[in-house]
Amino acid sequence: MQTSMRVAQENRNRLARIAESELGGATLDDALSVLLFEHESRRALARLAADPEMADDYLRESSGLAEVDTEVAE
Repeated sequence: MQTSMRVAQENRNRLARIAESELGGATLDDALSVLLFEHESRRALARLAADPEMADDYLRESSGLAEVDTEVAE
């Protein structure tokens, strides 16, 4: 389902420049999705940085997952 929203023309143009120059001509919707994902990722990393115990748990878990990673033949 799609909807419309009102944004300042300058913000729309900025998003279009990012979509064109950094995301290979992606649609504005796809560019917005990428920017939202990046924002949410930075917030998650900030939460990890603020909680050393949670950061240690994450590193232990990701290290364990890296050990079971396998190469996939194409």
